[in-house]
Amino acid sequence: MGLAVVILLPDVVGLDRSVPFAALAAFRPLLTVVTVLVALAMLTWRGARTLAAAVLMVCVAAGALVVPRAVPRTVPAANGPYLTVLSFNVDQGEADVAAVAATIRRERPDVVVLPEAAERYRTLLAEAVPDLGYRSWLGARPDADDVNGITVFTASWSGPLDSRTIDQGRFDPWLELTGGRLGALRLVAVHVSAPVPEKIRSWPGELAQLQSWCGPGAGPAVLVGDFNGSLDHREFRDGTQGCLDAGAVTGEGLTATWNATWPRWSGVQIDHVLGGGGASPTALRILDLPGSDHRALLARVRLP
Repeated sequence: MGLAVVILLPDVVGLDRSVPFAALAAFRPLLTVVTVLVALAMLTWRGARTLAAAVLMVCVAAGALVVPRAVPRTVPAANGPYLTVLSFNVDQGEADVAAVAATIRRERPDVVVLPEAAERYRTLLAEAVPDLGYRSWLGARPDADDVNGITVFTASWSGPLDSRTIDQGRFDPWLELTGGRLGALRLVAVHVSAPVPEKIRSWPGELAQLQSWCGPGAGPAVLVGDFNGSLDHREFRDGTQGCLDAGAVTGEGLTATWNATWPRWSGVQIDHVLGGGGASPTALRILDLPGSDHRALLARVRLP
């Protein structure tokens, strides 16, 4: 039973701040199903029935944290205009530029957020949609490779915007856009460090910083990008407390955005669109675009 707790509930017992437990937490939906099947098989062995029942109790606790994300829920209605957001980690700038451009032409999002896109990829995409009037913003250190950058494209009807680079220290910068038709809204393009050995020390602090936009009194905000965290991570839940996750709100919270080469039910949802301060996600589509190990998110957010 103890092993089941460690595998399925590492965040509950405070283990998910370290490797490999952060990865175990991320895969809780899939691991819960596997563990249920193992426990049911154990019930056929007379000597293992007590243990199997205990393991099933742990599975019920894990399932209670997972299942609600597959159920659409009603959120308080916002009164303002809609903001359509496309988010896509372009995987070190390897994602198919023509496919991204075609998606922008078809959907005409107000904002496009592209983690792992620096100057090279920004230029390629701008050259693919010159007639659409999008303006681009770059968060990257000088001469950064695509993997270390983040790019945002905004539609011409967004009006004049101001940008602020948020330096994460050793790792990737974020971007915050304000002004224009965003009004009082702060739009934040995010790429959180992955919980891998060389970055695990930075990971909790970066997720905690999300409270700057989700916390009490932070005001209206939309946070978009690759958070390298899921609702199965305590650090992600704490950092985004006060924000609404588009996946969980729309019932798409168990659709994997990584790894895109795996079936949608088998990976993890680490890419998110979040609304805070009265901004309410109302719709989400998860798209398969070629060339990246991530899936794209196309979300609609009602602004306050």
